[in-house]
Amino acid sequence: MDYSSEHIEKSRIALGRVIAPLAFWSFSNPDSVKKIPDDLLIEAVLIHGNDALRRRLFSLYKPSHIKNVWESRLIIQGPRLDFLNRMLAKDFFSIAQPEKYIEKSYQRDNLYARFST
Repeated sequence: MDYSSEHIEKSRIALGRVIAPLAFWSFSNPDSVKKIPDDLLIEAVLIHGNDALRRRLFSLYKPSHIKNVWESRLIIQGPRLDFLNRMLAKDFFSIAQPEKYIEKSYQRDNLYARFST
């Protein structure tokens, strides 16, 4: 699916407006939604969005970019998002053994665990 950059930007802003009341109290102004960084928008949709909104991410961003945000921002939050991380791994990233993948990523990226030992 190749869309024009204008279409992608409008879709990104629309997605930001939908997710803003759930995740961004400071971005309630419609003009400020345009300023939400891509990684923060992806993180917010993965955490607060429903499956339809999450699927919409894949039409706006490369799957590898979404997966990188998931690994660097959600997996490191550990048990708090365990159920969500397993569901995302299985349903959106088609990872065969989600628990093992998440544990490995958590151990690799968790700075607290690395520096506290």
